This record gives sequence, structure tokens and C-alpha cells, in this order.
Amino acid sequence: MARVESANADLQAEDGAPGASPEALSRGEAQLRWKLTLRLVAPITLLIILNSLDRVNVSFAALRMNQELGLSPQAYGFGVSIFFLGYILLQFPHAMSQRRLGARRWIFLTAFAWGVVAASLAFIRDARAFYALRFLLGATEGGLAPGMLYYLSQWTPRRLRGFAAAGTMLAVPISVVLGGPLSGWLMAMHDNPAGLAGWRWMFLIEGAAPIVLAFVSLVIFKERLEDAGWLSAAEKRSLRAELDREAAELEHRHAVRLADTLRQPGLWGSIVLWFCLMSGAYGLLFWLPMVIKQMSSVSDAHASALSALPWVGIGAGMMLNAWHSDRTQERTWHFAVPAGIAALFLAAAATVPAGWPALVCILVGATAMGSAQGVFWAIPTSFLGGAAAAAGVTVINIMGNSAGVVTPPLFGWLRQATGSFQPPIYAMAALMLVAAVTAVPLGRWAKARL
Repeated sequence: MARVESANADLQAEDGAPGASPEALSRGEAQLRWKLTLRLVAPITLLIILNSLDRVNVSFAALRMNQELGLSPQAYGFGVSIFFLGYILLQFPHAMSQRRLGARRWIFLTAFAWGVVAASLAFIRDARAFYALRFLLGATEGGLAPGMLYYLSQWTPRRLRGFAAAGTMLAVPISVVLGGPLSGWLMAMHDNPAGLAGWRWMFLIEGAAPIVLAFVSLVIFKERLEDAGWLSAAEKRSLRAELDREAAELEHRHAVRLADTLRQPGLWGSIVLWFCLMSGAYGLLFWLPMVIKQMSSVSDAHASALSALPWVGIGAGMMLNAWHSDRTQERTWHFAVPAGIAALFLAAAATVPAGWPALVCILVGATAMGSAQGVFWAIPTSFLGGAAAAAGVTVINIMGNSAGVVTPPLFGWLRQATGSFQPPIYAMAALMLVAAVTAVPLGRWAKARL
């Protein structure tokens, strides 16, 4: 609370009100939060929306692409997972490039490169080309999410970080909620100007978008907080003072070398949580349209649109739970309880009859999963500090996203071996339960470090 009052006092001092009332302080805090949301969180979220869409639109294309290219469920699962091999291998090179090139140039080059690769998927002719471009897409996209989280942490103090991080994480559900109907519509355009198959036209258009945004990013993003013309001088001073104070506290209390960071139990606990969450998210991302198609006789466009519904719940859960977590400054139970609820309803989805009962259970389970995701990054960034903060976030992201290498091919193998999606859904439920149980001792350890 002292940090909040100290930061806002500087804002009020600019208006000549050193003894500002609590109401005035609240207005100053609200104005600052709004500026950060509009000028920082929103552009980052848009960038990650396009990033996520180019990652997951393969699940919509699969409704037609698999048949045209002759891909079995297991082969499709391998093509999905090889993305994450490139994604993981290029994490640290991306992090080093971001530090060396600066945020603006790094964002431009990353967005431009992944857009070119994503658009190139429109011209694949066989499985080998599919695998090669999925690997390259992972390599070019690899560092964006952790890089953006690190960039965000250099602008937002700890007390605002839960909401800010959830805002960027909202990009994934938005990309599916909007991307499902959009991809379905593009895939239905058989008379498109390029004369391509619908799924190829979708890849081409959705890959072109980040190329355009790459050039826009050069104008939107600034290297340093002090370069932001949309912040007042008082806001810059208060934010810089608070960020420097938090950095100094972490430098003083905790070791900052990467080797020391890797020995922290909290880092490995965070990896377990993120791995479990990502396993569940990737299960929904890459298989849900086909699950819905199997459960019903709807068209491809309708299957794509229906697959967006659980992501509406994920987005709502992210924002509401993150808002309440920031308000109470409590993280552990805001993660553990939703993760446990997700485990319960995902298990129920595999048990109840196919159709609407199962879809409702998936919707509730997905909402709870999103609630847990919304507060996750506020946990590790509370104890990772100093020079190793970026490396720590990258390690968590690499290890957590290794779920993408394991989960899609495993789900594909289970689906092909059993002819059912029940075993993969039970596996997702079990992982959510592991996350819920792990979060409790991790939260206690992190709290003891503050």
C-alpha cells in the first residue's frame, strides 16, 4: 500500500496537490492504469493475437488440409508439435537479440519474419513442406511471448503486473474467438482472388497481417519509459522510482546469476504450473474443432465458430480473476482453486454423453483454466529479479511450452489408437490437478521470499 501511495503522490504533486485526498489518488492511479492499458498493453495484445492466430489456424485448416495432403491424425499431431521444437530452440537467441537490437527493431524483425513464413504455408504441397514451415514458424515466433512479458515488466510495477500480464494473455482466447469465425469465413471463399483452396487462402491472408503490423510497431513501441510521450513527466518519475525501487529490492535480496536462478525451487515449481497449463491450452487449441466435428454433423465453418465458445470463457476468466487477484494482492489461491475446478469439469466432459453436455463441461473447465492462466505470471515475476529476470522468464516459457512438443502428438496417437478423444481429455484433467496441488507450496515459498 505504501508503494501505491508513494507512486500516486508524485502524480498529484504535478497538480500542486501534495496532500491529495484518497479519491484524488485513486483517480491518478486509474488514469495511469488506463494509459498503460491503451498505449502499452493493447498494442502488445494485438501483436500476440496475430502471433497466436498464425500458430493455431492450422487447427481450422486441418478440417480440409489433412485430407488434401493425406495427413493422418498422428502425422498432423507431429506437424503441430514440430512448431514447438523451433519455438524452444530459438528462445534464448531471441532473448539475446532483443537485448542487443533494442525492443523496436527486434519486434519489427520478429513480426516480419513470422508473417512471411506463415503466409508461405499457403503453398505447401506435401507433408515435408508442412513440417519444414511449421518448424520455421516456431523458430520465428519463438521469443515473442517471453520478450513481450519482459518488455512489459520494464514498464509496469509489481502491483499492476497481474492485470497487465493477463491483458496480454487474453490475446490467445481472442485469437481463437475471432480467428475461428474469420478462418471459417476465409476457408469458405473458394472464389478468392488468388484462386487458391479455402484453407490456403486463409494462411495467405492471416500471414500477411503481421507483415503490415511489423511496420506499424516501429511507430507504436518505444525503447524506454522516458521516451513515452503519452506519459506526463510526473507519471514517468513515479513509475521509474517504483520500478527502480523494486529492482533494487530484488537485487539486494536475491542472487541474480542465471545459475543461481536455476537452483531456485520456485523456478521449477513455476515450470510445472506452466507446463500443465500449456498442455491443456494446446489440447484445446489444436484439437477442439475436430472434437466438435466428431460430436456433431455441423459444417466446417460452424465447427470453427463453435470451437471459439470455450475461449470466450477463458478470456473472461483471465480478466476477472486477474482483476480480483490484483485487488486483493493474493496469487496462490487465485491460481489453485480455478486449476482444481478445471480438472473436475474436464474429467466430467470425458464422462458425460457426447454433445451439448460435454461441450458445457468443456466451457466451464476452459473458463477455470483461463482464470488460472490470468494470474500465473504474477507469481514467478514476484521473486525473479535483477539481471536474471529475463532469463528466468525465458526458462519457464521454454520448459512450459515443451508441452507443445509432447501434447499434440500424444493426443494424436491416443486418438488414432482408441478412436476417441476421451483419453486425451482425461490426461488434460490430470495435469490441471497437478497444477492445483503444486501451486500451494509454490505460493508459500514465493511469499516467504518477499
